[in-house]
Amino acid sequence: MAHPFARQNRWSESLRLVLLQCARTLISGLCWILFYSLASLAQISDAVYNQVTAAFQEGRLAEAERYLRSALGEHPQEARALSLLGIILDNQKRFEEAERSYKTALSIAPDSTALLNNLGNHYVARGLQAQGEAAFRRALAQDPKHANANLQMAKISITRKRGLEALRSLSRLPVSEQRSPAVQLLKAQSLRLTKQSAAAQAIMRDLEKQAASDSRLAFSLGMAFVEWEQFQDAERNFTLALRASPSDFDILYNLGLAAMRARSLDRAVEIFHAALQQRPQEVDALIGLARTHVQQKKHETAASLLAQAQKLSPQRNDILLLLAQCSEKLGFYQDAATAYEQYLKLKPDDDQARRERAFMLARAGKQREGLRDLEWYVQKNPKDTVGLYQLALAEWNVEPPKALQHLTKALEIDPTLLSARFARSVLRCEQNQPQESIEDLRYILKREPENARALDQLGQAYLLLEKSEEAVSALERAARLAPKDSSILIHYGRALRRLGKHSEGAQVLAQLKALVSESRRGVAPSGLLDYLSLTPEERRTRYLDNLQKRLASSPNDPALALQLGRALLAEGKREQGSGVLIKLAEITADVALLSECGGLLLDYQSYEAARTVLSRARNADPSATQVRLNLALAVFNIDGPGAALKELDQISPGHRNGDHLLLRAQVLDALDRPEEAAQTLNEALKAEPAHSELYFQAALFLIKYQKNIEALQVLEKAAQLDPNSPRLMIFKAILLEMLKRPEDAKQLFFQVQTRWPEWGLPYLLHGIVLQTHLFFEEARSMFETAIALGENDALAYYYLALATLNATPDDTETVNNAIVRAVQLSPDDPDILAFAGKQALRRKDYPAAIGHLTAALRVKPKMTEVHYALSAAYRGIGDPDKSKSELELAQKEEQQPQTEDSRTEAIRRLLFTVGRRNPTLR
Repeated sequence: MAHPFARQNRWSESLRLVLLQCARTLISGLCWILFYSLASLAQISDAVYNQVTAAFQEGRLAEAERYLRSALGEHPQEARALSLLGIILDNQKRFEEAERSYKTALSIAPDSTALLNNLGNHYVARGLQAQGEAAFRRALAQDPKHANANLQMAKISITRKRGLEALRSLSRLPVSEQRSPAVQLLKAQSLRLTKQSAAAQAIMRDLEKQAASDSRLAFSLGMAFVEWEQFQDAERNFTLALRASPSDFDILYNLGLAAMRARSLDRAVEIFHAALQQRPQEVDALIGLARTHVQQKKHETAASLLAQAQKLSPQRNDILLLLAQCSEKLGFYQDAATAYEQYLKLKPDDDQARRERAFMLARAGKQREGLRDLEWYVQKNPKDTVGLYQLALAEWNVEPPKALQHLTKALEIDPTLLSARFARSVLRCEQNQPQESIEDLRYILKREPENARALDQLGQAYLLLEKSEEAVSALERAARLAPKDSSILIHYGRALRRLGKHSEGAQVLAQLKALVSESRRGVAPSGLLDYLSLTPEERRTRYLDNLQKRLASSPNDPALALQLGRALLAEGKREQGSGVLIKLAEITADVALLSECGGLLLDYQSYEAARTVLSRARNADPSATQVRLNLALAVFNIDGPGAALKELDQISPGHRNGDHLLLRAQVLDALDRPEEAAQTLNEALKAEPAHSELYFQAALFLIKYQKNIEALQVLEKAAQLDPNSPRLMIFKAILLEMLKRPEDAKQLFFQVQTRWPEWGLPYLLHGIVLQTHLFFEEARSMFETAIALGENDALAYYYLALATLNATPDDTETVNNAIVRAVQLSPDDPDILAFAGKQALRRKDYPAAIGHLTAALRVKPKMTEVHYALSAAYRGIGDPDKSKSELELAQKEEQQPQTEDSRTEAIRRLLFTVGRRNPTLR
């Protein structure tokens, strides 16, 4: 990566000018010394030299060169003319020609001190320090007190950190020259290199007094202070230089950098903006401003500046590296991985960048690719604790035991790595090792007693150990430290209710509701990795704002449009998001982008928009199988299974892969052709579908036909393809419950709630499972939490009413309010209507009871308990005939064989709730 102070040439140029000004007599006399020493060899007349000298001094370099070349044509061996030609060519930056002139002259006069000195100057001008040093050493061998050679050797020695040698060179200068500011500055640098810092600082303070009236000296002092990392001193001197030259870009640029490094960030922003007003496309200034915004934690602004810089200079690896880091901070993990990929093309040997790219891929959901490179890195660098930590996080969902091993190994190397220790504490809880988790958390809290996240995790560990008092104590401290952290409030409220402190729990719940109402609800956050890195809540808003700004400046960028559409849909702004994605289809014919666009719209049930986009993709490439499959799915949801089957039939037999067969099976099942659907499903599973969604749908299909074990096997395959999917984890938890494995199910629910603490659906589903096991109080707590987190679903209110009735039967207000809300949200749900009817019956509100119960039976006629309740309601209003009729229906239904107990039936319903195509569950 380039040094942040990239304009080091300004330092050398400024010092050269100061040296030139302070030692003008010495340097201007070199030519005369040269002429005198070579006078005995002169064959060209003085008149020619006078013409050359006059033209050179007036800046007419081409004319001076012409005079010399004409003379050298007649006298090619005159060293004086050859050396003067070299000087003229150097001034035109024609360095290779100049070098040939000097060397030809030296072949004629090999011991000429002046020629060797001028050759040394030539090499220094070209940046060839080693060759310059060799030339100056040869000159000093001839004349140890040669002023310019000693001066240049001092500069070279300072550059190469040879302080004593630099001091010796400066001591050979005439006393009058040693007092000059330029030489004093070199002396200060030499003293610092020899650890004589006090003496060096004293010289610098004296020079600062002179710099008030000398902008070049002020600039040189600023650059020297930069080298010493005394950025406030550097900023002060650059400011002095700027007063004399307020429009000098190089001074502005370096002042901006110095202010940034001195942490005067607002000043740095102001200065960089002034520099960019002069040169809007100056890449270094854009990078400097971007770095300043990074320090201000304004990563979205920095990323925008870096994107401009990259367009101007696509081969600058420092831009790509910083862009990758900004993208990571903003949560653009795929963008970060892409930036690292571009960087690695320029710097293929940077193993750490390769490690970061792999980690970004893992965070972006490309688990296999990321894991492969992280494993390679750790094998090559087995003691790199960051690599071990990142590998563990990537392995978390795939192989938790391996993740635990790698976290432990990282902590063996560095026990103070608190991020790894915290990650291990979370993983240990997930692996049902709460006591071991507590040990890690105590270690963290001993060093960081106000770490709210560690206190929160400690509370959860105590809850797993059924130590409610200890949990409340830890969580109360966490909530006090982070009163607006919704996940802490969730856990604190649960702990209080477990301890029987219901009123305090209700207060925390009210606090949570108020907090959630201010932010987006119902969407699973981005996952464990963000949870561990404490991603701020404001990131989502920043992300969206930044995308809108970037797209406004590049309206025809389809990749940006796709990102913005995805973000809008995730925020629940379906109409806006769909509009952006439809517009995207108008500005690109890229089938891959259009296909991704269509799939995204399907995820958010924007079926008409999906059909529009996917139709364009199909027209662009009729052979694109995935496009046709997604189009068939859109048609299925708009026009029904018959139309979808016609769309599927248009796919040629050679392109009917496993995905096609699975979708076809679902369509056939919807057409009530189960035998054909089952046969097609078997063919699909043999074809090994390529993505988890279709495995997921296959599992749903199998459950529908009571093949639960087979469904679990299919689900395991889906999890291998998409190990970070919360929906798959929930589905598996419910399926394990159906297979009578409640402890395994409980552990999975805990993992989901730990990784996505502010997502309401897992609490709702876990509560329903707890309800079926008759854990009514705990189930009620789950339902209240789900509702507080934004699960405005009829099922949530229905089950809250049911749990409250069983846990605290006297709390009729909560029961009645919950069931009223459930009926409002789902007026055709037979179970909700039946419950509402029974509650009305308990209140002896017989007309209301009859209304709800009758409505329930219209939807689902075979409900034994509802017939019994309706019989009682009719008896209550004095209608014995209807009461008798309902009683007979109830008794008749009761004698029918039951194919499935009510507990299993309720749980099976959950699977199809989770099975709705919904991106918030991914």
